[in-house]
Amino acid sequence: MSASLHNSLIHVAHQLVHSLPSPVLRVLDAWSLRVARRRALQRQLKWQQQKAATQANAAGAAVYHLKPWRD
Repeated sequence: MSASLHNSLIHVAHQLVHSLPSPVLRVLDAWSLRVARRRALQRQLKWQQQKAATQANAAGAAVYHLKPWRD
């Protein structure tokens, strides 16, 4: 029952969007593009921060030298 309701809501939303005037669609497309670019930039910055933190940890890590168990 809920799957059919979900599909019908998607169909109604699809019809509603396609019935909008073209200037409104252009504004929505521009807004969507700005949001997508902003989120992509946020993902890239987060990745760069994680990469920098990983490299800093790798550079500052102590090197362990195995010693013989017994002489």
